[in-house]
Amino acid sequence: MLDNTKFSVTDIEIINRMLLHPDFVVCRPKTNYYHSLKHRTHGVKLSLDFRKAVENGNVIGYGHLEINVSPHYHFNQYQHNGNDFTPENSIKTIIEILNYLGIEQQEYNELKVVNIEFGLNIIPETDIKNLIDGLYFCKKTPFKTGAFPYFKKTDATNYKQIKAYAKGLQFLEFPQYGINPNTFRFEVKSKEAKNIKNYGIWNADDLTKLDIYNILTQTILDEWEDVLLINQTPDFSNLKTDEVQFIRNGNKIDFWDDLKNDSNRNKFNRYKEKYYRLLKGKNNLHNLIKLQIIDKLNSYQSGANSTQGNPINTRKEVLPQTPIQLINLEYAPPNENNRVCLVTELDISMQRKGSKFLCFGGLKYYKEFEPNIYKDLENRFLSEKMKIRDTDSQIYYIAHNIRNTKTNPIHNPKHSRKRFDKRNYNDLQMEIDFN
Repeated sequence: MLDNTKFSVTDIEIINRMLLHPDFVVCRPKTNYYHSLKHRTHGVKLSLDFRKAVENGNVIGYGHLEINVSPHYHFNQYQHNGNDFTPENSIKTIIEILNYLGIEQQEYNELKVVNIEFGLNIIPETDIKNLIDGLYFCKKTPFKTGAFPYFKKTDATNYKQIKAYAKGLQFLEFPQYGINPNTFRFEVKSKEAKNIKNYGIWNADDLTKLDIYNILTQTILDEWEDVLLINQTPDFSNLKTDEVQFIRNGNKIDFWDDLKNDSNRNKFNRYKEKYYRLLKGKNNLHNLIKLQIIDKLNSYQSGANSTQGNPINTRKEVLPQTPIQLINLEYAPPNENNRVCLVTELDISMQRKGSKFLCFGGLKYYKEFEPNIYKDLENRFLSEKMKIRDTDSQIYYIAHNIRNTKTNPIHNPKHSRKRFDKRNYNDLQMEIDFN
C-alpha cells in the first residue's frame, strides 16, 4: 500500500536529535540549501534532509527537516517492493520506522506528511509488455515513458502523478525475491500537502489509522477508472464491420490526440466509454485489470496479511465447466467447505481460502446464481445513491460495507456507524434490523 513517504518537521528538538542519529552518514545534498544524511546501510530509501538557516552567509541552524522513508522497501529489508503490502503492514511498518528513528508516538503530530505514494501489485493475465504499451492516457493527459523500460507515468495535475509499470521486469535479474515477471504495479503519488489533506492525512499519526487506508484504496480504484488502456491485439470475431473500424481507429494514439483537442469536451470520454463497451469480456483489458484491483483491495479490507518476502499471486484458475465467464481472482466452486462470512453468515467457499468476509467473487456468484440473496444484500448494504452506479462499483461498495459492519465497531465503536448512517441515509429512512 504505502511507498515513498516524506515528512516535514519544524520541531527543533526532533531536528537536533536526528542530526545525532548514529546510523546516518553525510551524503550529497538535494540542493545547496540542504545538509543531507542517508542511512549507512539502506541509503536514500531512509534519508534526512535538513534545510539550512543562513544569516550573513553563515549557517546558523536548520529551519526544517525532511524525513524520507520507504515503508514497502523497509518491510522487505530494503530489497524490493514487488510483493503484497496491506494497510495493516503499512501501519506496523510506519510505527517501526519512527520508533527506530527515536520518534515517540506523542510526537507523530509534529511530522507533517508532504509527499506520499501508495499503490498495489497485481499479476495480469495479459502480457505485461503489451499492457504497458497500451497505456495511452490518464484522463486527457498522455502517459510518458519513465526511468526504465515498460515504465509509464503521467502528471495528472501539478500535485499528483500516476505511475504504471512492469514491476516484475524491474527485478527480473533478482529471481531470489520471487517476484512474478508479469507483475504490474499501479501507483498514485501526491506531491503537495494540500492534496494529501484530501485523503484525511495531515501528519504521521494519520498513517497509523486504518480508516485512512479505506480512502487510499478507493482513490486507487478511482484513478484507474480515468486510465485509457488499449488492447493492441483485440479479437474482432464478434464485432460488426463498423465496430471493427472504430476499434482499429481507437488503437492509434493520434485518434485520441485529436479527440482531446475537440471543441466538444465530453467527446473524448464518450468515445473511451464506447471503446470499452465494444471490447467485451477478455477483450476489455481495462475492465480485467479493474476487477483484479477490486479483488486485491477487498482482500486488503478483509484483513488478509501478506507474508514478508512472498510474492503476490492473485491468479486463480476458473473451472472449465463454470457457466459464466468471470474474471475474478477469488472465484472457485462453492461448497468446497463450510466457510461462511463473519457478517452475513453466507457461504463464501467460492472465494479465496482465508477470506473472512463476503467480497467481490462471492457477490458475483450470488448475483448470477442466487439473485434473491443478492437482492437482500443489496438492500442491506447499498445506499440509495450508490444503486445508480455500475454493477462493479455496486459490488465493491456492498463488499466494503459488509466488512465495515464488522471492523468499524472494533476500530471506532462509538462513532463509525453513526458517520456511515449520516453519510448514506437521510434522517427519515426506515431502519430494519436483520439480526
